[in-house]
Amino acid sequence: MFPRPRTTVVAAVAVAAVAALLAPASAALAEAPGPEPARGEVFLTVSDAEDTWTRGVMLVCPDGGGGPHPRAAEACRDIDRSGGELRGLSDRRRDCTNEHRPVVAEATGTWRGSRIHWRSEFPNACDLLRQTGAVFDF
Repeated sequence: MFPRPRTTVVAAVAVAAVAALLAPASAALAEAPGPEPARGEVFLTVSDAEDTWTRGVMLVCPDGGGGPHPRAAEACRDIDRSGGELRGLSDRRRDCTNEHRPVVAEATGTWRGSRIHWRSEFPNACDLLRQTGAVFDF
């Protein structure tokens, strides 16, 4: 056999050394958690049926704990579970009276890249919360 030229051996050792140094760095970058991708921003309002009062809040998902919605993490999960269809929300763990004091709930914004606009009337605030869970609990 012929002896290998010295430059080829040195080059192979250098490539192996660089690969060994970069492997842990690239693995760390692959495992490093990045920020959660934005799911949506939805402006939520609740008013009485005669529009004599209205309250509203911006729901930003993910919230990170600093947003204005008091139950943002739960509300974001609920909307995700419903596939962004607010009529699919439900929190049947609540019992309500038959009090007739209608309220109107409305949601406008974007969810996972799609525009949403939803509006519905409920017999009372308790029934609103029973049907929408954390989303309109602000």
